[in-house]
Amino acid sequence: MNTIQLSENDRELIGLLRANPVVSIGYLIEGMGVTATAVRQRLSRLMALGLVHRSHSVEGRGRPSHRYELTEKGRKTLANNLGDLAVVLWKEVQRIADADTRQQVISGVVERLAMQYETEVQGSTTAERMESITRMFADRDIPVTFEQRNGLPIIKVSGCPYPSLAQDNRDICEMEQQLLAKIIGQPMTLCECQHDGDSCCSFKSEASKN
Repeated sequence: MNTIQLSENDRELIGLLRANPVVSIGYLIEGMGVTATAVRQRLSRLMALGLVHRSHSVEGRGRPSHRYELTEKGRKTLANNLGDLAVVLWKEVQRIADADTRQQVISGVVERLAMQYETEVQGSTTAERMESITRMFADRDIPVTFEQRNGLPIIKVSGCPYPSLAQDNRDICEMEQQLLAKIIGQPMTLCECQHDGDSCCSFKSEASKN
């Protein structure tokens, strides 16, 4: 599933709805300082994405009006603090003194991630599965490409999917190497790494295309 791309105006409107659960379009016009047409267009987009719900409201003898509120999906959109949690958890893993215990924890993480991804990866050959993985990560807005180099399939990651975790050391890159090997079913080699001054992290398989 593709990541929802939100503009600054989208985020501003969602922020107003988070602060005030059910509001009128007039409230949103005043809060954003834009025209009614602009707010309606933004609301239509967010409703189409399933982030905002519109309901009817009747007050006294007046004509019915619309009220807007966030859906459950919308409430979660800007309330994502998983990045901070991931950094803390990773640092705690790094603090495990015993190397075998630390590796056991990382292996458990790899195993669970592989189980989560395996249904999305298609192909019977190593190259086909590696190419499928690049499409899966591309759907998550991670800049990954697949190529053949000297007859060997290679995955190139030009933008780290874990930038906050990878800034201190290359352990997260080695975990990614283990994850790719688990999903593909073949040993993988980290042949380029941004920690070594390379422009990207690249993973290759020594297995043939067959």
